[in-house]
Amino acid sequence: MPVQSMLLAHDLCISAASGRPLFRDLTLALDRGDRVALVGRNGAGKSTLLVVLTAQTAPRSGKVSVRGSHEFVPQQMPLGVPSSAGQWRRAALARAFTTQPDVLLLDEPTRDLDGDAVRWLLDALERFDGAVLVVSHDRRLLERFDQFFVVAESGSKHFSGSFDAVLTHLRDERTNEERRYVRRLADLVDKEQRNDRLQRRRARKKNLGRLHELKRCPARAQLNGKRGYAQVSQGKRAELQHKRIESARQWVKAARRSLAVDLPLNLTQPVLGAPTTPVINAQAIAGHCNGRTLFAELSFTLDRQRLAIVGPNGSGKTTLVETLTGRRPPLHGKVRCDDARIGYIAQNASNWQHSRSLIELLCSQPTEDELERCAHRLRSHRFPLALAERPLVTLSPGERVRAALICLFERDPVPELLVLDEPSDALDLLGLEAMERALTAWPGGLLVVSHDRDWLRRIGVDVAMSFD
Repeated sequence: MPVQSMLLAHDLCISAASGRPLFRDLTLALDRGDRVALVGRNGAGKSTLLVVLTAQTAPRSGKVSVRGSHEFVPQQMPLGVPSSAGQWRRAALARAFTTQPDVLLLDEPTRDLDGDAVRWLLDALERFDGAVLVVSHDRRLLERFDQFFVVAESGSKHFSGSFDAVLTHLRDERTNEERRYVRRLADLVDKEQRNDRLQRRRARKKNLGRLHELKRCPARAQLNGKRGYAQVSQGKRAELQHKRIESARQWVKAARRSLAVDLPLNLTQPVLGAPTTPVINAQAIAGHCNGRTLFAELSFTLDRQRLAIVGPNGSGKTTLVETLTGRRPPLHGKVRCDDARIGYIAQNASNWQHSRSLIELLCSQPTEDELERCAHRLRSHRFPLALAERPLVTLSPGERVRAALICLFERDPVPELLVLDEPSDALDLLGLEAMERALTAWPGGLLVVSHDRDWLRRIGVDVAMSFD
């Protein structure tokens, strides 16, 4: 490694809090002027790596050394900070640039920032002459980079090229990852089936031996009766295990079949009937927060339009959405909303923190046909098959938003209007791309809160209400 490296990591081995290995024997170096973007799926360990590189957490093994000064702006806002997340991040970034460090490490720096703040950040990075390592999923930022460090389960690697070339690489890696998941799951099911058969064979032999014992010792009938009760309980548990194995086996079959085809998204799009009355009707409404009026005398109707609400942090976008959907009463005026015709996803899908998995939400009966239909739906939406087995509450915010959107696409009756509050926030690159495809093809109405006007244009949404 060059002696002049401003940041040098050698043979790092890093694990997640759960003990799951994230990086093995990782070596990287940043020289002055290097600009590297760290990309990969949610949960791959990017944020954990930054924390280790800043010496806030020790690696399992390996060494990190930094020459000169460094500044780190984390993704999560510290507890107890009175300002909003966007205001805190803008201030933290400004302080980091002011110190003119030799190494700048930024974790999702555009998250929670409004449009003006993002433009300021891009200009500040353009002028900065030190080494930069950035974790981001934001196209506006990543298109400024041509050096990437791609984090994946198959191994992390350096990648030189355009942002579009990195996207192609990530798509190929995701397909290979899906196939590895199905192979691992199939091996696990085969192993459990072998164990299940072995246990059943042992239980039959044991029961047969006890039957002979009962014939020889009739005076011990009461004792054997208790044993028989225990055997019934064990038999029920064994039957439940057998059903679980059979369900997993059916999921493996469905997942394999879904990997064999690339089902077009338009074949899984819901069909809506003709519009009737407006879904939302607002008449001269006003909203406030902490005693401050955010909007007033606002009147409009919504049904199948594709509209956006944009504006700086704290301007009242979320308050307006909550008022229009009946989750917050207006200060003045009236709102009529037909909740049965609305599909609502709050920021980070906080209203979708289910203990059930996506498979359970989509499959009322886990039959072979239902599971195969579910697998095809997930593949058409490019949702990772492995994540579909996990409870929604355990998913990352971005993954949970995507899962909630798939549920709304499959809801019966289909919602006529989707109301989404910052849906692109916290999504990884492939998740963001998949959501763009889904929302572009969505046949109903859209009301979307977002700071990213370029993303809004890509999904075919017009800016209708601006708080700028």
